[in-house]
Amino acid sequence: MTFRTRVFVLVSLVALVATGASTYLTLAFARSEAARSTQSQQLITQRITSEITKYGRNHGTWERVAALAERLARQTDRRIRLETEELREIIVDTAVLLNQPVPPSTGLSVSIDARPRFEPAGLAGGKARAVLVDSIERYRQETRVAACLTRHEYDPVATSAEYGVPVFDYADVPAEVIRACWQGAVSIPEVLERDRVEAARCATPIRSAVVGSAPVPSPSSYGAPAASAEGDCLRETFVARIGAVGPVPLLVTVGQGPNPFSVTPIAVAVGVATLLIVLGTFLLSRHVLRPIRGLTIAAHRLGQGSLDQRVAVAGGDELGGLAATFNRMADSLQRSEERQRRMISDIAHELRTPLSNLRSYLEALQDGLVTPDPALFQSLHDETMLQQRIVDDLQTLAMAEAGELRYDWAPVVLGDLLESCRTAQQPSARAASVTLAVVADPAVVLQADADRLRQALGNLVTNSVRHSPPGSTVILEVAQVGQDAQLRVIDQGSGIAPGDQPRVFDRFWRGDRARRRSSGGSGLGLAITRQIVLDHGGEISLTSRVGEGTTFIIRLPMDGPDHR
Repeated sequence: MTFRTRVFVLVSLVALVATGASTYLTLAFARSEAARSTQSQQLITQRITSEITKYGRNHGTWERVAALAERLARQTDRRIRLETEELREIIVDTAVLLNQPVPPSTGLSVSIDARPRFEPAGLAGGKARAVLVDSIERYRQETRVAACLTRHEYDPVATSAEYGVPVFDYADVPAEVIRACWQGAVSIPEVLERDRVEAARCATPIRSAVVGSAPVPSPSSYGAPAASAEGDCLRETFVARIGAVGPVPLLVTVGQGPNPFSVTPIAVAVGVATLLIVLGTFLLSRHVLRPIRGLTIAAHRLGQGSLDQRVAVAGGDELGGLAATFNRMADSLQRSEERQRRMISDIAHELRTPLSNLRSYLEALQDGLVTPDPALFQSLHDETMLQQRIVDDLQTLAMAEAGELRYDWAPVVLGDLLESCRTAQQPSARAASVTLAVVADPAVVLQADADRLRQALGNLVTNSVRHSPPGSTVILEVAQVGQDAQLRVIDQGSGIAPGDQPRVFDRFWRGDRARRRSSGGSGLGLAITRQIVLDHGGEISLTSRVGEGTTFIIRLPMDGPDHR
């Protein structure tokens, strides 16, 4: 009996037995299981939503909520799916976390909102509006700090509330972590002024309406209704103004776990299902084995190092998709191998000459051919530090390309960032007799990591200063262009030839054909800059003319990388 026949007989027999057993068990237990499952599902859903809401209230963010969802999923044997209520963006799906099958999401969906509700009890008029403005900013600051502590793997707790606004307790957190989290927690003046403007609108009187010839008095003439209208306005304003911080409202869908009990009657479909299984098994046994064998041979040769292995893609079914996926994997492995070889060659080229120089000097010192004076030791030290810089830059670039660089996202005023960069680069620019100038729109604010952006800009400015003649000016500009922020670094240097411009951001590339370090750095700064910009969801480009100068252009989305 051939393998194909054995597969056909075995699968057909299993299908017949399994279909009959499933029919009997389904009809026997469906009714009692349905009632018990419904009640249990309601209790479990209530517990899950309660704990997730408590987490959002205590942490001021949904970051790291995946760990709680995974723990609840394991305890309850349920699939938990969290998505934003407005955009329906999936935050957590425990089926993915637990490597379970991911069928279409079904189950009971519950809307939760962990944000507080402003309660102006006993307040009215100007005092109520002043308390509202203070409460909005206090909640923003407390929530930003709590979210930051959550990212540092601490667990703040909302311990008390005044006018419905919680205060977080993080007494056990180290002082240096608290100080770091408070940096950037205060809103910019424009946001605070907007808070006051929105709060002031709650003081606008509701004018009388006229129905026919008889005026209808405004709610303010009744006292309590006016106060109620003002209170409603204050509550709505509070919710609207804290919308940019804190946990957004979620839809919590609690579905069955990986082995749900199906109550769908299948007795009527036993004959049809059996026939389909038998026919399907026969067709599979005939057509599946041939392409699978080809894939097996190709995969074996690929594992032995033959990276040029490819298989024919026939049809658009699953096997065709599998063959196409195998070919893409082989292409990726081959490109990766080529990149690795090029990188090793570049690193060897960069390190061979300086290491040879160091070895020659050390051997000359050992043989007494060179006098060990301070100038020689300084030269050897400088060469060693340069090699250390190359190694450090390589490590930074490797982490960036692997997605392992850590980013702390926060609102960044780009004008202040450019001023800070100019201050840091001023000594080297002054030594080269180059002037640094900043032209910035102070209103341009975006979500970014200030330190990483400063590092990227510092690489561009260093490059521009190095290639600018004495007496020239390097300009740092920032402006808003549509929904993006545009940063430009403009120099009046030697420029870059058109044929070299596509390679500017490659590793170890230098405009000097001799690749001398006297005319450039490690050759990694611009590659690091490009990766940081890409991680921010942005784009970097340049325009240059030989003898006239170069302009580097960075475009970044105002709302951060997730909104590109």
